[in-house]
Amino acid sequence: MMSSILVIGGTGNIGQHLVTASLDAGHPTAVLVRPTTVAYDSGRARLLKALKARGATLVYRFLPSEFGCDVEHAERTLEPAKTMIASKLRVRRAIRDAGIPRTFICSNWAIGLFLSRLIDFGENEPLTAGVNIFGDDKAQAVFVDEKDMSMLAIRAVEDPRTLDKVLYVRPPTNMRSFSQLIHILEKKTGRTLERHYVSEHEFAKNIQEAPFPLNFQLAMVHSTVVHAGACEDAIDAAVGVEATLLYPDVEFITVEEYLDGLLP
Repeated sequence: MMSSILVIGGTGNIGQHLVTASLDAGHPTAVLVRPTTVAYDSGRARLLKALKARGATLVYRFLPSEFGCDVEHAERTLEPAKTMIASKLRVRRAIRDAGIPRTFICSNWAIGLFLSRLIDFGENEPLTAGVNIFGDDKAQAVFVDEKDMSMLAIRAVEDPRTLDKVLYVRPPTNMRSFSQLIHILEKKTGRTLERHYVSEHEFAKNIQEAPFPLNFQLAMVHSTVVHAGACEDAIDAAVGVEATLLYPDVEFITVEEYLDGLLP
């Protein structure tokens, strides 16, 4: 089976010949297209039409594999997550500098990843004797079901309102602090869980001593739960849009509903 090829700049002097050569060789070929190329250059628009007729797939937007926190507002992230987030930030900036049409998805915590290990983060069992509460427990994090974040990403693909924007997914009903999550869990199970309060300093030390990938996971908890104020910040309309405002018809899976399915 022939490998698939994506050509960026497929209407340029060399790019158009790369696309043709790829198609001639039998490769499934995609061409990344800027909307302005079609709208303002009739010659290149005709070229794209011809390439499409030959079997090329036209790609009008790039959704990088970000999903999660906003990499441009993660200044307090600890290692090793800091280095990994920095690499995503370099990709984001390169995409912008190249003028590639894009949508960045900031969907915050994947609800299944976090809540399934709510009690002792890093362990496999969701229900144990106690729960760790990190920092002063004043900050709230955002939790979004993986199905919801995926559905919104697909809706954003062809939505002109999200073109060249950051799509923030922040359903208010799913903004919770650690203590609020534990209260919900206790209410549903009828159990009172012992709380272990971990200072921010002690938590940072635990992260440094933990093996990979647990240290990465805990560093993300530190960044997004201990320092989660960014989830409540106003969105700069020149940079981003809020998913709950663009798609008011979406009924997000709530923390309570997810826990109903998680608990026996």
